[in-house]
Amino acid sequence: MNMRDTTHTTSGEDEFVTIIGGDAEEIGQVFKAEGLAAKDFTIVHRIGRHRIAMAPGQQDMSALINALVGGRLVAATYTRRGR
Repeated sequence: MNMRDTTHTTSGEDEFVTIIGGDAEEIGQVFKAEGLAAKDFTIVHRIGRHRIAMAPGQQDMSALINALVGGRLVAATYTRRGR
């Protein structure tokens, strides 16, 4: 998985990264591979099962995402304070 560069943010804004995988081990591997701890990211809440819900007009995207993960959606969101 290749995430966008998280080193360039607008000054003062908090930044969030959500990692989606099949299980907590996959998520941990991505967190480590992306070096998020060294970039001062911390977990917002525990890793767990998620369901995608989209805003009105985005139902096609929701169906696509849920089809891609096959009902095995586990996610974790990490944040770092704005600098």
